[in-house]
Amino acid sequence: MQRKYYTMTKCPACGYDTSNRRKNISQSIRKLLAVRGKKTIMNINKIAKQIISNVPQDDRYQFEKFLFGIKEFEDNVVNYCINDYYESRVFERNKGFAYLKAIIRNQGKNNKQILENERRRLGSVPPVK
Repeated sequence: MQRKYYTMTKCPACGYDTSNRRKNISQSIRKLLAVRGKKTIMNINKIAKQIISNVPQDDRYQFEKFLFGIKEFEDNVVNYCINDYYESRVFERNKGFAYLKAIIRNQGKNNKQILENERRRLGSVPPVK
């Protein structure tokens, strides 16, 4: 009996296509960053330098996959999660782009409910007279 092996060329979670590994990564990274705001680009570049220098298995290919995975989320969610990730310094414990992408995806998915719960718990600001 002969075994059949299936290879996946598309990530089921984020839709990243791994079939064309020889494409120009720098051009793809620039294109994915071009739709972001200035502050978000600075935060992403700052954290990318830290992750690439501290996490041995993460490189520019992982960075491009990370950008592709978070392209559907708003800048405020991305900035909040990057700041939280940076303050906890988990990149020093080898938690790289995949960990940060999971944080952003979970925060983006539950962001409206989190904000509603915080508003209910803390209340709203009184009107200015």
